[in-house]
Amino acid sequence: MLRAMLRTPARFIILLLSGAICVAPALQAHAQAGGAPPDSVSKPVDTPSGTSSTPADAIAPADTVAQRDVFDILKHNILHRPYTPHAQERREGLHWSLLPTFSYNTVYGFAVGAMVAVAGQRGGPDSHYSSAKLGANYASSGQKQAYLRGDLYSKSEHYLLVPDLRWLETDRKTWGLGSFDSDQQKYPMSYTLSRAYVTFYRRTVGPVYLGVGYHYDQFDKIVDERANKGEDTPFTIYSGGAIARTVASGISGNLLVDKRDNEVTPTRGMYLSTSYRAYRKDAGSDSDWNELWADLRMYTRLPHSDRNVLGVWLYGWGTTDKPPYLDLPSTGWDTYGRGSRGYVHGRIRGADQLYAEAEYRRTLTANGLLGAVLFANAISTKETPSSKFENPDPGAGLGLRFRLNKHSRANLCVDHGWGLNGSHSWELSMNESF
Repeated sequence: MLRAMLRTPARFIILLLSGAICVAPALQAHAQAGGAPPDSVSKPVDTPSGTSSTPADAIAPADTVAQRDVFDILKHNILHRPYTPHAQERREGLHWSLLPTFSYNTVYGFAVGAMVAVAGQRGGPDSHYSSAKLGANYASSGQKQAYLRGDLYSKSEHYLLVPDLRWLETDRKTWGLGSFDSDQQKYPMSYTLSRAYVTFYRRTVGPVYLGVGYHYDQFDKIVDERANKGEDTPFTIYSGGAIARTVASGISGNLLVDKRDNEVTPTRGMYLSTSYRAYRKDAGSDSDWNELWADLRMYTRLPHSDRNVLGVWLYGWGTTDKPPYLDLPSTGWDTYGRGSRGYVHGRIRGADQLYAEAEYRRTLTANGLLGAVLFANAISTKETPSSKFENPDPGAGLGLRFRLNKHSRANLCVDHGWGLNGSHSWELSMNESF
């Protein structure tokens, strides 16, 4: 019977969710039985006068039990090592690690790989964390991917370098332009994406950074299966034929404000990022067009005296003129590919998109090992630059969180989202959606 339950990812994850919720009270009781020093850290915030203070709503609730992560539990229950108090000591500078990676997504299936990661604070104890990840993975669908991403601050925090380099060989479906329509047909495609985004920021006033960047996207070896059979497809109609390669190359102006207390799993603060990108033939682009990206994220404890968090994510993604079809705004193609849970990547595509999401993150055990989330989102799309925004396509879902690292607050995330007319998505990842 158990083997039958594990035959599909959906059944396996439902079993995982149910089991974890059932054992949550036992885990909490176990955590309360073994007292330990508090493991809560409050990060000062800047006041208008330039001094640091800690407002009442920014004070983390004192933990009365030791905080635990998955590796603590494994060492205690498998290696039979006793729990030990962890008085976390700050280590200055960058620190390297080699890690296995694994994920699941409805589009590409299970993916496994490896990653070299570097992370740490180069400045004082209240400085931003710098991080970079170099990795590769292979998915059960045959998808292959390699990437280099990071946020690298100078020691003085006057400068910030943000690289985003990707190589992706994949098979994806598209559904045409406009909002969700259950009558839309699937159009299988395959392609190879080569991406090189590099943005260099300079700190100006307080937490405000201004930057310039270069952005390059090349979709190569594009195969539209139904077009090859002689059909007119949304891709060939938009592109004027069955083209096999598109290039977008241009420069950008950027603004960044990051006042989150933790870049991995924030509990308070806000994040704002905007980017205006001008793609030009003179820079190697197939055509002249423009793109605007604006991303706002806000976090607060709810209630303020607790560790539970309400997060809100808003973004706008717009284009002018005529971008390449695969560069158009679409679900799951935001910066980190985490928006619009409930719909598969590329399900909704258009010239412009407006997105909103709210997520409530609740700690289920006092030791922080287990948590759960509830989320709801909506996306509104313009089919063409001259058309109006269509009715929003809603989504909602729930997820489970396992604490992987109690110091950085990194979680293993399992999410299931539902959209319109039976649309749904599963995600297993090592990062929060926002």
